[in-house]
Amino acid sequence: MNVPTSPPLSRVVGSVLPTPVTDTGAKSERLEALILPSAAGRGVLDGAFAVLDALAHADEGLGLTALARASGLAKTSVHRLAEQLITFGAVQCVEHRYYVGPRMLRIGQRWQPDPLLRRSARAPVHTLAVRSRAMASLRILHEQRLRYICAAVPHGHAYMPDPADPKSIARTATGRVLYATQPGSDVTLPDCWTRREWRSLRKSLCDPRATVIDHQEAVAGMCCVSSPVWWPNGVCAGAVTVAVHANDLPAGLPALVSSTAHRIGAALQLKSK
Repeated sequence: MNVPTSPPLSRVVGSVLPTPVTDTGAKSERLEALILPSAAGRGVLDGAFAVLDALAHADEGLGLTALARASGLAKTSVHRLAEQLITFGAVQCVEHRYYVGPRMLRIGQRWQPDPLLRRSARAPVHTLAVRSRAMASLRILHEQRLRYICAAVPHGHAYMPDPADPKSIARTATGRVLYATQPGSDVTLPDCWTRREWRSLRKSLCDPRATVIDHQEAVAGMCCVSSPVWWPNGVCAGAVTVAVHANDLPAGLPALVSSTAHRIGAALQLKSK
């Protein structure tokens, strides 16, 4: 599902809260019936997720016939499930085409890729944003997309749109860190950089003070510096990044970013004991 979502903000500078959902008694009863822990109920639940999964891969929506084909379900079953999901706000129908509904967005925004990592990083990322006077974030690479663990933004600064494809991600400082620190067998490296460049970058990131700098290569007028955060077992946990609206990076910013990454890594070390 290609839906842009805002990162979870530091409590001091803002917040993203779920929209309250008030269901009628009738809707609650229908929802309970949909997920009854019986064999039939399990089948219905499987079918509902098959419909949602098919729609999650269709940015332009799907008609009933195409949705049945994509989900592998009978047309009559797809129609019944889709109409039920519309009632709950999980699916919406526009001009006879089905799309993922707003309720799934609200639920998805509450997903935390790694709650322990977020707890360890929230305060250091907030401090980094205050000291750098710029947007600071910790992000991971998940299903070939950049995902926020946490972020903090000084007043008056706007979010940057996230790149939506691997090559665009790999041109950013954050993407370079995250791709280069993945085990070679786990990810296909985008060819916007040569294999030699990827090897050189991977080697350089073994330095605990290492940073990757983007001098407007990804976005005009935007400079970024990123540094990896490491789990105690040596696996990359994510990338700390500061994005600055400037033609060049302020002096001392790379050292500030790398020290923040080290601070988060030290917190993970303590929590893992």
